[in-house]
Amino acid sequence: MAKISPFDKYPRHGDEWIRKVGEYISLTFHAEDFTLQCLNQGVSGYRSLNPSCKLEVLNCLCDEALSCEKLRTCIDNKDRKCVATQEIKAATRKQKELKRRYDDMTKTIEGGDTANNEEANDILSQIKEAEEVKQAAQNELEMLKRVHRTTPVMEDKGVKYWKLGSYCNCNISIMRQGIR
Repeated sequence: MAKISPFDKYPRHGDEWIRKVGEYISLTFHAEDFTLQCLNQGVSGYRSLNPSCKLEVLNCLCDEALSCEKLRTCIDNKDRKCVATQEIKAATRKQKELKRRYDDMTKTIEGGDTANNEEANDILSQIKEAEEVKQAAQNELEMLKRVHRTTPVMEDKGVKYWKLGSYCNCNISIMRQGIR
């Protein structure tokens, strides 16, 4: 019994997206020598490409996606969240260690030994510094968690109108979205 490929389930018109990818790559990267003729045949054409050509197609798409400001911002925010989380964990560990040292020192003072008052003050100031670092990292993490959403300019009879601007130029566009 022959194994049915998941690609064989889709009708021919379902391959339009891969044809559009081929057109996009040839227009964007001016890739005339690129073997994009296979992509005009849809998914079956992509499957017929050799592995190095498939890799070239995927590299082009990844390069284009990573240059997109929205994706780049998302990746950068994930990195910043990771750094902030690590800073919080490190500050918490440092606080616990310093509090343990301070508690040990206060027990020594109660036992009759005179401990160095400067050392106790130094530990307390380090605890405060660790708390400040932790609070700054928590503020950064909270800021990154906020979702920036836009609201439509106008809603009318099942249609929303969105104002689209860019930082590159002063052109402002209005997008119409039909709501079903």
